[in-house]
Amino acid sequence: MTVTVNENRNKRARVARAAHVSGCRMDLNVRHFGPMTADEPEIAGGTDKGPSPLEYVTSGLAACQLVTVTKIADAMGFAYSDLTVDAEADVKFRAAKGAMSPIPRFSAARLVVRMHSPESPERRAQLESLVEERCPVSNLFLDAGLAPEVVWTFEPA
Repeated sequence: MTVTVNENRNKRARVARAAHVSGCRMDLNVRHFGPMTADEPEIAGGTDKGPSPLEYVTSGLAACQLVTVTKIADAMGFAYSDLTVDAEADVKFRAAKGAMSPIPRFSAARLVVRMHSPESPERRAQLESLVEERCPVSNLFLDAGLAPEVVWTFEPA
């Protein structure tokens, strides 16, 4: 089965604004949502009033994978329920030329996709393949040389 996606349908910029509140704390606004708080944990100089920017990226990876799975599964007529996606991204601190302290950088990412489904192993493999090539945030990691490891778990429906 071939799934056709109109690549030009939503061709537009995604816009966000971060406004400094205090210390490492900021208010984020996206479209008509916000303010959402971002902050650093106390150990990193923040007040722990919200997820850190790196945690927002990690949650964006999980959310994007989930949206991609649902859109492709629905287009395929793929039967599923109880879909969840867990994301984990490793961060390593590396020295940078002229920097006063090490700079955090993503070094790996893992996703675990879980769902209940009565579908055949062939259909499951097709879903996995289509999702792998189409998730924009996963591809952002891939383009940065950090292909996310993805584990799929299918339970009987």
